Amino acid sequence: MAARPNKQDNYGFTMQFKDDSQGFINDEDRVNCPFYFKIGACRNGDRCNRAHVKPNSGHTILIPHMYPCIPEAMAVSNDDDWDDETYARQQEHLELFYEEVFMELAKFGEIEDMVVVDNVSDHMLGNVYCKYFREEDAAKAAEAMANRFYGSRLITVEYSPVLDFREARCRAFHETRCARGGVCNFMHIKHIPKAVKRHVVRQMYEEHPSYAGARAVLAGRPPTKKRKVTPQKQQTAEE
Repeated sequence: MAARPNKQDNYGFTMQFKDDSQGFINDEDRVNCPFYFKIGACRNGDRCNRAHVKPNSGHTILIPHMYPCIPEAMAVSNDDDWDDETYARQQEHLELFYEEVFMELAKFGEIEDMVVVDNVSDHMLGNVYCKYFREEDAAKAAEAMANRFYGSRLITVEYSPVLDFREARCRAFHETRCARGGVCNFMHIKHIPKAVKRHVVRQMYEEHPSYAGARAVLAGRPPTKKRKVTPQKQQTAEE
C-alpha cells in the first residue's frame, strides 16, 4: 500500500467520561450513553438502551452525511488497496469540499473549527461538525442550513454535545493506526493540511472583518490567545 502523500466534483449549495490510551470509554454512567455524550453519535441510534440527551443549543452543530464520499475516499477510509493517485484524487475532492462548506458556514459567524470524519459506519459516514465561538452563531447556522440541499442531498442539522474534537477522536487512528478501521466508533478525522486551514480562516476574516479574530489575522500576527468559551451544562437523563 502506498504511503499517504501530504490535495472533482463540485456539488455546491442550492439554497465527563475518561478514555484510556486505546480509545475505550470507562463506563461510569449506567443511564446516559457514553458514546453519544462524548462523540455525538451512537451506532445503536434510537435502539440504544441508554439515554441520548440531545442538546437544544450549543456551540457545535452536526450536519450528518453531508460529505459525498466518492469511491476513492471510500477506498482510503476502508483501508482497501489504493495508490498515490487514488489518495490524491480523494484529497483534492475533500479539500475543495472543506473550503466551500467552511466559507458557507462562516457566513453565520466566526468558526473555531470544522471537521469531516473518515468513519464509514452508517451513523457517522460523511458527518461534518462545525464549532462556533459564539452559541448564537451556531443557532443562526442551524436555522439557515436546515432543509437546504447540497447537491442532491437534503441537509439536516442538529446540535452536538461535542465540545472538544481532540477528546472525541480515536487516538490510535491519529497517532499510529486503528485496528478497527473505518468502523471505529470514535472520530477518525479526515486530514486537512494546515495550509488549507490557514487559507480558509484568512478568507473568512477577509470576508467578515468584523469578526473578533480578524484584526490580528489580517495584520499577519499570530491569532490572539484562544478565547474562553463557557461550556454549556451537560444534561443527563436524570435531570
